[in-house]
Amino acid sequence: MLQELKAEEIVQKGYVVDDAALYDNSRRISKLFNDDADGAEIASDGETSDRGTEVLGLLDRLESVTTRQYDAARAAFLGESVEHSAKTLESLTNERYSAVLAELKSYTLTTDWPGNRVAADLSTIATNLEIVGDRACFIADVVDREGTGPNGIVGERMADIFASGTRINEYFSEILFDCELAVHRQLRDQEETVHRDLDELFELVTAYDPDMYGYLVTVTRALERAIYYWVDAAELAVQIHSGHQPDHTAI
Repeated sequence: MLQELKAEEIVQKGYVVDDAALYDNSRRISKLFNDDADGAEIASDGETSDRGTEVLGLLDRLESVTTRQYDAARAAFLGESVEHSAKTLESLTNERYSAVLAELKSYTLTTDWPGNRVAADLSTIATNLEIVGDRACFIADVVDREGTGPNGIVGERMADIFASGTRINEYFSEILFDCELAVHRQLRDQEETVHRDLDELFELVTAYDPDMYGYLVTVTRALERAIYYWVDAAELAVQIHSGHQPDHTAI
């Protein structure tokens, strides 16, 4: 089809991407290949091997601060005290995010196709993490303006959803940094639990405390987006490590 479109000059330039070939370059990053012959050979490639290690190290530092922002937002919602608020940590998040992008820009400029495409996925993961931090700040700001939070069963359900988000983030980290691809199934199961809990929560809020509905909608939508970006980052991490889209891979 692509050849016919090019022959008719409908498509000027076109490419058929072989995903397996594309993500074969991720061997220079993924720990999955560190113990085999290819991994040993690649590990001896000092500059490239060090570059992949550096990128993952910077992403790890970024993930750690956005997790602290998320934890601070959860604590604010539940009325718990925190040493540093999500907003206070925002400047550190921006600094670490910029460091990741700077390294990935260098990575892209010095790496031929398809390695630079893998770098683009890593950049998306970094952006997803930065958005998680942003949503955490938003939640904390809403809580600060409201001045009060839900009590009783509604508060307990919200605490459960925050806890589910924490577990999803842990699964994402295991996938990206430790190559634990088997936990992807657990991540997807936890994501389904979050959606189910959110549906039940909104039904409960409508019947239990209508005045609190608008406040909870605002917070939970931001929380839902934060969790979505962790899940999306995990999907990219699986693809980088395995060379296949998660839905098409037996993990």
